[in-house]
Amino acid sequence: MAQSGGPDLGRTNAPRGGTSDTVGAASGWQRLYDANGHMSEKDYRAQLARQMAAAQRLAGQPLTERDRKKIRSAISADFIAWRKQYDPRRADYRAMRERWLVDEASLSPADWAIRRVEWLRAQQQWILANYGEIEAQASRAR
Repeated sequence: MAQSGGPDLGRTNAPRGGTSDTVGAASGWQRLYDANGHMSEKDYRAQLARQMAAAQRLAGQPLTERDRKKIRSAISADFIAWRKQYDPRRADYRAMRERWLVDEASLSPADWAIRRVEWLRAQQQWILANYGEIEAQASRAR
């Protein structure tokens, strides 16, 4: 079943009720959600691009131990936003989360900054593989 205008690629679960997860303002995910907890595809991808740019800038800065927790929390918020937007299959979500959201103490602050950039790139690749380009979606809808 396709959801939110996306193609039926067999890679998402059927929509269901809301989740108790929230995305805080500190994570950068703005409140552009509809009543079902989804952003327009254009808004989501624009926000993802802004998150990527901010993460890339941070990766080149000197970081403190306090930044480690902030960056890991941002990755956690990224995962919540991604799940709410695309509702990936449970196995896909779990595999991605286990790969990217490791124990906080296992990485230095600088490594966490790099990891967030890599995670956001992986998320972009997942979206393109499962939903394609926005223009391609619009032409299929016509």
